[in-house]
Amino acid sequence: MRFEDFQRNPMAATSDPPPNKKPWLPFKSRLEFEVAQIALEAALNNDQTDRLIKICHQCTIGNDKFTFENHKDIHRKWDAASQRVTRFTKEVILMTYEDKSWDFEVYYRDLWEWAADLLRDPRLFPHLTFDAQRLSKFDGEKFVQFIDEPYTADAFWDLQSQLPEGAKPLTFILYADKTKLSTSGTAKAYPVVARLANLPTDIRNGEGIGGCYVVGWLPVVKEDKEFAKKPGWVNFKNKVWHQAFLRILASLTSKSKTGQWFECLDRLSHWFFPSILILSADYEEQCVMSLTRGVRSLWPCPICLVPRDALSDQRLAGNHQLSANKHTLEEREKTLKEYGLRDVDNSLWLIQHTDVHRALSYDKLHFRDGGLFDDHLWVEFQKYLNDLGRDVVSHIDERFKEFPRWRNQKHPNQVMDIAFTDSSIPENISKMILYAAHDVVTEEDCPLGYLLLRCICLYIEVDMYASLEVHTSDTIREGRNVVQMFSVFLKRYIDKTADIEDKGWNFPKLHMDVHLFDDIEAKGATRNYNTKPNEKMHGSLKDSYLLQTNFRNVAEQILRVNHWQLIAEDIHCRLIDFDEYLRLQTQDQFDAADDALDATDVAVIPLAGLFHVKVGSKQPPLTFESVENIYRSDDAFSNLRIRLNDFLNDFLPAINIPLPQGKRIRLRASDQITEFRFLKVNYESMVDWRQHTDYLRCSPQFFGAPRFDCVFICVTPTKVIFGCLLFLFECTVGKHTFPLALVHPYDAPTGIRLRKDKNFNLFRVRARTRAQSQFFSVRSIIRGALLVPDGPSDYLVVDTVDTDMFVRMREMHLEAGHLCFFIKSHLIAPPSHSNISLPSTSSSNYTLQHSPSVHPSIDQALVNIDVSTMVMYSW
Repeated sequence: MRFEDFQRNPMAATSDPPPNKKPWLPFKSRLEFEVAQIALEAALNNDQTDRLIKICHQCTIGNDKFTFENHKDIHRKWDAASQRVTRFTKEVILMTYEDKSWDFEVYYRDLWEWAADLLRDPRLFPHLTFDAQRLSKFDGEKFVQFIDEPYTADAFWDLQSQLPEGAKPLTFILYADKTKLSTSGTAKAYPVVARLANLPTDIRNGEGIGGCYVVGWLPVVKEDKEFAKKPGWVNFKNKVWHQAFLRILASLTSKSKTGQWFECLDRLSHWFFPSILILSADYEEQCVMSLTRGVRSLWPCPICLVPRDALSDQRLAGNHQLSANKHTLEEREKTLKEYGLRDVDNSLWLIQHTDVHRALSYDKLHFRDGGLFDDHLWVEFQKYLNDLGRDVVSHIDERFKEFPRWRNQKHPNQVMDIAFTDSSIPENISKMILYAAHDVVTEEDCPLGYLLLRCICLYIEVDMYASLEVHTSDTIREGRNVVQMFSVFLKRYIDKTADIEDKGWNFPKLHMDVHLFDDIEAKGATRNYNTKPNEKMHGSLKDSYLLQTNFRNVAEQILRVNHWQLIAEDIHCRLIDFDEYLRLQTQDQFDAADDALDATDVAVIPLAGLFHVKVGSKQPPLTFESVENIYRSDDAFSNLRIRLNDFLNDFLPAINIPLPQGKRIRLRASDQITEFRFLKVNYESMVDWRQHTDYLRCSPQFFGAPRFDCVFICVTPTKVIFGCLLFLFECTVGKHTFPLALVHPYDAPTGIRLRKDKNFNLFRVRARTRAQSQFFSVRSIIRGALLVPDGPSDYLVVDTVDTDMFVRMREMHLEAGHLCFFIKSHLIAPPSHSNISLPSTSSSNYTLQHSPSVHPSIDQALVNIDVSTMVMYSW
């Protein structure tokens, strides 16, 4: 065969095979396959898929008419519903710089009309607070004032004191931050988010009605090579920002001066004065809002006048000042530059009763987790770990990998020399690193690393005080003390490393701790102004950009989707209310029918009360013989049935339940019990006195690994111990069923407290032998606990899992006699270059005082520090 005759053709089929008459198999129908395909293509989660299936079933039943023909019909309905909530307005502002002009687009909702929407909402109005409050709680000895919401703090009180009699503050929280929409960073967004400070936190920081609202979209000024290096170009960009921001604030300017009468759902007309109470932003945005010149200026703090070379001294703070009036541009620029300010009119000046420097608030997310720790303390500490060798680095990663799991705590398996894009990971690392490195970085082998770890320990304690949902004068005082002790230790570390590295510690995010507790006193708990709840909104905007735009002129498209989502949430909530109304109506009819029936002398047995624990993940029943055979190699289960007999014979009389037939309980090997592997525990938080919930596991196989959580157990009214859950089960005796737990107690004596435990404020417990495991009623479990092993039988209690655990462990430190030393009320003259004036002091103010602390943060080792590094400012 010649080459040109060679061909590749498929073999001719003798006959075409008949098509599959049901190509959708194993799906039951073509419709079911196409619905499943749409769910797959749209990446619907399980809940969204269930809703789609439910809608399909409703259509097949025929109760509701479905008239949509295509996506345009849906869009028209969304547009028709858009009048339910204040819509966006687009405005173009003309800005000039030198001889060139630009048009900038700004989108905004009318802030007053947006607030009016909330005031008219019957679901929100009962929760709104218009008057400042002073709240107190009786602590057993006296009434103690506490603050949590903005309207319980000083700034709201001061604001209402300035208003005419009978007037009400309507207070806004505004957040602004530039973000990247695309991974390349070419597409950017600059949303402005509003919340109403008159609403409580659980609604205001929630994701439903009354929560986060996008109220503006600022222009992003692109760099111009012609002007980029000119000093006035930065001023121009700030001017654009404030001119655009002024459009968002425009509806509030006159009303903030004269007030606005508004008839609310209580049928009363209220005289509202709008004010910007809180500005939530990271440092870069704070500089734009306050028109300060940023980190390189002589006075980098946007709140106070503290010199750049004194930012690392957390004892220093000063009042913000304005420059004297100058006539020429050059004179104004020179004078303002000396104070770190820009020659631009601030849009926030037009809102009466709003001081931008007071409204700027402490940002825990960027100042601490994503700033001081992630960029500085953690980077610095990794250097010492790397210097100790590869084995230590591997050991640290292994410790993180083996760290016990806890609900809502992210668990990085590898942390060394890795950059994380998730801003919540540094927060979790900071809470875990102490327990992973306390026995690796020793005082003998790495003294500087050890000192830095002590700084991190104090950093964590400041962070926990900053996270408290409710504050009292005691917690604020304690928090201030810990901030100053952190400054003492960090100053010592800086001094000791000054000659061996060029690390700079004069940066604004370190200085911001000075204002932390001032903000708490003025505006309540940090969750009122933390940027973390606001930054969650970025994800929704990015999803809209990627999935629902054509990548051109994206602002209008994204904001349209955002508005539709808001309308959808509003209608969804109304549907839930309507369904609940129908359910109650039906229930009332049943109740009325029951009441009409003649009573038949049926005894009503009152419930003894709701218990705070609930078991779950039920397993098949097992006999005692089977359980003892399964766990025959575990000493904790030896003589299980006999020991349980002894426990029940003591336990039942103690809770006033008579023994069956008045005889001692003798369970048989063939008797059955039911195992459970999940425990839900409701407890009252010691911080905000509300109910919180722990979800605990007692399972030999939970997501591929055994998990046996630890708990607080109330042994007597005055004694609480730690223990590890080994076995959860229900046991029936007579007519009663008892939920019980076999627990490995961690209450063995620990001996003399170790020096490192004092230095790092560690609470150590020691386990008994497993053969000494004990039975407890699950109702004696107070809450869950996270413990980290430290040797064959010792465990360290992790007090950073939440604020309640932190406060509980502080109390246990005191009960255990872990008294420490701290410094109180020391005054020295400030450096000559600072703009701070102190009240006159006597020589007695310079003496070193030691007293037992209500927070065990600093130990006897402080006595060895030079007194000059321990004094602090207090005025």
